[in-house]
Amino acid sequence: MDWKHIQFDWNRARAFLVVAEEGSFSAAGRAMNISQPTLGRQIAAFEQELNVTLFERVGKKLVLTESGSKLYQHVSQMAESANQMLLTALGQDENIAGDVSISLTELDAFFRFPPLISQLREYAPNINIELIVSNQVSDLKRREADIAIRYQRPTDLDLIARKIGHETVHLYGNKSLVQSFSNKSPSEVSNVQIIGFERGERLKQHLDESGWLLKHNPFNMICSNQLVQWQLAQHTPSLILVPDHIAQYNPNLTIAFKDHFKPFELDAWLVCHRELHTNKRVKLVFDFLAKYMRL
Repeated sequence: MDWKHIQFDWNRARAFLVVAEEGSFSAAGRAMNISQPTLGRQIAAFEQELNVTLFERVGKKLVLTESGSKLYQHVSQMAESANQMLLTALGQDENIAGDVSISLTELDAFFRFPPLISQLREYAPNINIELIVSNQVSDLKRREADIAIRYQRPTDLDLIARKIGHETVHLYGNKSLVQSFSNKSPSEVSNVQIIGFERGERLKQHLDESGWLLKHNPFNMICSNQLVQWQLAQHTPSLILVPDHIAQYNPNLTIAFKDHFKPFELDAWLVCHRELHTNKRVKLVFDFLAKYMRL
């Protein structure tokens, strides 16, 4: 290999990769925790170094040029290799003290994890916990988290998963609301409203399969934040999807249309990258969660 020709600045290549994935200097700057002007200078220097134009501006977004798209493939592979090297190195780390990040859904982070904090502190006093609270699936292969709780079994062979429970998800609403249409089918209620997570067809299709024949659109409010949904169910005549074991925390919530809605059945999985599972502090937290976060 001709080593003297491999001289480009990896920090600039990394900046290019993040801007390409985030779509703007401002978003990439936040992701990398550096200022927008600094990032802009890195991209400009990288373009000058390679003698190519990497981005063009389309509206408010930065879009890869043809040359940028070709280079992106190679830089992505470099990042994957660098990340795999880091995962392998971290897997050999025998230090019991340090940081461990856990990816949780909003409901799990709010209702299930807080009661375990004191016990985890006693179990692993030298470990600093970072909670990544999101309903989006964290990419464990790219180290967006060390450990994650998921509600679909991963198929990637690089990940290990341990089943920690099962959830049944019903439609819930305020008791007074649900009682107002007791013994009626959804098609007999003219103002059924459901707070959806997105403007997709998945839930609508599920309602159709459950035999709902609504003449109106029940999804007049969309909210991806489950805790906001939880509050909205208290103050609006709306229904929300909630796991049964979470709904028990609010005695004012009750199952709606129980005989007319097929509940979602979900298995809960504790997931970790196979390389990281050999890291002593990650394994310690993983084993703790496997034991105490079981449903």
